[in-house]
Amino acid sequence: MYKVLILLSFSIIIGSCQKKEIISIERGVVDYRFVGSWQLINGNEKYTFFNNNKIEYTSSNGQEKKIYTYEWKKEGNNYYYRLWNNELDSWSNFPIKYINTNTIKIYSDFFKKSYI
Repeated sequence: MYKVLILLSFSIIIGSCQKKEIISIERGVVDYRFVGSWQLINGNEKYTFFNNNKIEYTSSNGQEKKIYTYEWKKEGNNYYYRLWNNELDSWSNFPIKYINTNTIKIYSDFFKKSYI
């Protein structure tokens, strides 16, 4: 009995030491139509949507490159975003619209699917 108890304790300790990616508890449903990379038409902006509620936004003006990481979720018909892994940031409306398999609209800009 003592050996079983030690083995069980050891298993619990090993299992709790595994590296896990921190994902918001508040995350909503992922809309898989957006997962992938989207390039601004005639521009240097790119959104990459991941299936774990993460967005990477990249902007480049030729001299400097900016990268921001956000968390996104869908609740009902509405989309929201906030800074990734930042519980102090509040959820904001994310005006994104799925046009078709190759085009989405974010704010007033159109983005094409990037297959690179």
